Parts: sequence; C-alpha cells; structure tokens
Amino acid sequence: MTLDLELQKHANANPYKVALEWEAGSYTYGQLNEKVQKLAEKWHLDGIEAGDRIAIILENTPEFVISYYACMRLGVVSVPINPSLTRREYEVILRDSVPKVVVTSYKVKEVIKDIPALVHAMVITIDDGGLDNYMQHEQPVQLPEANHVEDCTILYTSGTTGMPKGAILTHHNLFSNAKTFAEWMKITADDRALIVAPLSHIAAQTNLLNTTIVSGGYFYLLKRWESSKKTLQVMEEKDITFFFGPPTMYTYMLNEPNVENYQLKLKVAYTGASSLQKSIFKRWREVFGFEIVEGYGLTECSPVVSANPIDGQKKIGSVGLPITDVQVKIVNDQFEEVPVGEVGELVVKGPNVMKGYFNREKENQEAFYDGWFRTGDIAKQDEDGYLYIVDRKKDVIIRSGFNVYPREVEEVLYSHPAVLEAAVIGVPDEEKGELVKAVITIKPGFSERIVDDIKKFCKTRLATYKIPTEFEVVDEIPKTNTGKILKHQLRKMYA
Repeated sequence: MTLDLELQKHANANPYKVALEWEAGSYTYGQLNEKVQKLAEKWHLDGIEAGDRIAIILENTPEFVISYYACMRLGVVSVPINPSLTRREYEVILRDSVPKVVVTSYKVKEVIKDIPALVHAMVITIDDGGLDNYMQHEQPVQLPEANHVEDCTILYTSGTTGMPKGAILTHHNLFSNAKTFAEWMKITADDRALIVAPLSHIAAQTNLLNTTIVSGGYFYLLKRWESSKKTLQVMEEKDITFFFGPPTMYTYMLNEPNVENYQLKLKVAYTGASSLQKSIFKRWREVFGFEIVEGYGLTECSPVVSANPIDGQKKIGSVGLPITDVQVKIVNDQFEEVPVGEVGELVVKGPNVMKGYFNREKENQEAFYDGWFRTGDIAKQDEDGYLYIVDRKKDVIIRSGFNVYPREVEEVLYSHPAVLEAAVIGVPDEEKGELVKAVITIKPGFSERIVDDIKKFCKTRLATYKIPTEFEVVDEIPKTNTGKILKHQLRKMYA
C-alpha cells in the first residue's frame, strides 16, 4: 500500500468530499486526484521517468500537495526544499540531488537560476496559474506501472550539526508511519486539520498531510505562520479538530491577548521538534481544557518514533511511548543496553527508519549499527517504557569534567515568568573547558534588568556547575522554519 493509492481510494469512494481548502479555494478528493493524475501524465509525456528526482520548493500551497502526490504516482522521487533558504544553501542541496524538474515560485526561480546543477532542469513556476497551464494536455496517457519503485522522497536534514544530508524515505516508510500515527492519535475521516507548519519538512508531511489523506479527512492550508492571531482565527472559523506545531507555536498562541476567548473545537494538539516546556503544557490545559500530546521523531524516521497516548497518561517532560511496530533501546558507547532510568544514546528500529542517506556511504556506516539507527540523542526510559530526551549528544556541555545537559537548564529558564524563549549552549573556556551560556528572549513588560532576578532564580534550582555564567538577551533566537533553535549558529555567534 502507498499514500497515493489511499488518495485514489478516497477519490473513488467520496469524490465530492472536500479534501483541501485554502484562502482562495478548495478541492474535493475527486478534483485533487484529477490534478495529481494530470501532472503525473504531463511529466511522463515530457520524459520524466521512475526514479528521477523532482525538487518542490514551495510554501504551503495546493501546488505543493499536487506535485508531491504526482511524484508518488509516477514513481518519481520528490525532493521537498525549504523555500526560504539562501542561494548557497539551495546550491548544496541541488548539486547533491540533481533534479530533472523544479516546481517553485518566481521569487525562488530568480535565486536559483544560475545554479550549475540546474542547467538541464525544467523549472516550473506556480505563479499566475503556471502549474495548471503546464499540466494541460489532450492526448490520452497510460502511466507506467510504478509499484516496483521503492524510493519515495529525499528530505534534507536542516544541517544543524553540519552540511545537510538527504534522507531517503521509501513509500513503505511514509505510508506505515502516517497510518500508525493516525491510529495512535485516533484521527478519522471526520477530523479537520490545519497545516501551518511548513510542508517542506517531514513533520508537516506525515503528521498532517499524509495522516489526513490516509484517514480520508480534511485539511486547511495556511501558506506560512503569519501570527498567533491568524492561526487561532482559522482554527475557530474552520472548526479545526487536529493541529500540529513545534512548541514555539504553542508558546506564541498562549501569549496572544484574549486567547481564552477563542471557541475552538480542537481535540488533538500534537507537538515535537524540540522540548515542550512544563509551563506551556499546564497553561494550555488551563485555557483549552485538554492536554498537548508531545512526541519525538527525526527526518530519518519518517519522522514519528514515540508519542504520549492520546487517551492514556501523558507524562510531562516525556516524549511518550514508542508507537506501534517501532522498537527503541538506550545504549552506552559499547552499544550495550543500559538499565532503566540510566542515560544513553537512543537507537531505533522499525518500518519508519529511512533506507539511508543519499550518496553518503560513510555517513550510512556511521548511522547504523546491527540494523539499529543511531539517533545521536541522549535519552532515558522509565519503568513504564516512557522515553525522555535528555539532549542532543553533540549539544552536551562539559564544564570542569561535569556533563551539563542544556535541556535541563532551559527547562528551569522557561519556568521563570519573564522568559519567552531560551537556548543554552557551551562556550570555550581555557580553565573549565566550556562555560554555560544562556541566550534568552523576554516577554513584553519586562526589561533586561530582569536578568539579575533570573540568575538568582537559577541558583535555587540548579547545581552550581549548571548555572549559566553568561546571559545574552536578544530580540529573536535564530530558528529553522520548523521552529527548531539553531544552536550551531548560536555557537558560531558566541564562540
């Protein structure tokens, strides 16, 4: 089974049910399926074959959805790319993937037009109905059988720890993860999802788009995150029942004036990408009467590895239980499983784990051990099987021989009433090896003088070696477009 076959199944069974809506229009399942078929046929007529790669560099638009599923139908490998990258970043990804087609906007086309890797590529822009105009054809087309094609998409990691690598996800990876996630969250054909997280990222693809398609539900597209007010308004107006976003989105929404006045029909609010602060979990429950579900995943795992149960106990600070058919264990440096409650590296095995990195033989050898994928995340598991992400292995700060896990320090900082966002990094020090530095943004109504109070606050909650030596108050902490804080960028700024 593939995601595209699920789309076709729903189109045949419920052709007039609205599948997709956006500010300017909507498509039923029948109309969406027809658009996907037309585009796949046109690419086939233009010589695009199974296994070729097509880059999709778009915001959350219906053209993204059509192109993404048309690639599946033709057996072409999609390469979704963040549309807000710089020319240098585009060049790295396009040189590695060498797509035969690029679907994008005029704006991005101007940025990438001189990139050598695209010298023979067809660039299709969606502005002014460009994709609709391109896919028009009259002659009947018989698409070749694509069931034998294994690779579905290549998604480039954000590069937070180095140069981006393309994770190859198969049709089975994506279908199994979306289906399992839908069942875990009890998403049905009656649910209505809001997609504001970027579709260029695997989380929005699996947790929203593909989960909705598998379930036969409805989704509304916002091009991008504009504001908490806009997001809450759409949730209210469109009777949204299911939402996913990184913790930063929940933080911003809860800081929206009069947030309590929105009449929402949400029943599932899911989060991942970075740690959910206890204060946000509790505040959301107070305001909306139900709990955010926190989970954990990686691009390389399609992405969902674990999640708190939708109806069962949600442990604050935990990313939940491994989802169905996914195995996890915590290991030491000798790859020996550690006892319950002890810290080690989290490794994963299951139908969601990627085929491997594209053109990266050395990295593939390092990423896998005895069939297990090494996440690089430091974690522990309690007696009930719930997982806790302690930190990224590469983010651990070693101060005077003591390990400091930034996430623990950030949790304390977030519990201070003046702190809006926080990121903790290590900075070099000749005497102690590394010092702990906190980069923070503060909420409206507080001045930078509050830092002295935050320092005193930390002293009552952290061991001396964990307390930040330096505090930097900034207007904005650099993040990816998925809301993940760019710690490597902070380290460069403050090294």
